[in-house]
Amino acid sequence: MRKIHSDHVRAGSAGIGELTLWQLADPDAAAQAAIELYGSSAATAAAHCALTAHFDGRTGDYRFWCTVFSELDCRRQG
Repeated sequence: MRKIHSDHVRAGSAGIGELTLWQLADPDAAAQAAIELYGSSAATAAAHCALTAHFDGRTGDYRFWCTVFSELDCRRQG
């Protein structure tokens, strides 16, 4: 299987070849996966992913993880 390198897809660049988490995953499904993987620390994991995306300059991915974090907060309060 061909190895995927991070420099092949530039999420922060405009134009052809732009790929974001919104195209690959659903925030609700990501929230459920985070709960299954991290349990009570799922919101912390989503926040960490959001901050990493933000500081990497990946605005779309940052928004995705903020949406996941918000979904996790709604599930916790509901």
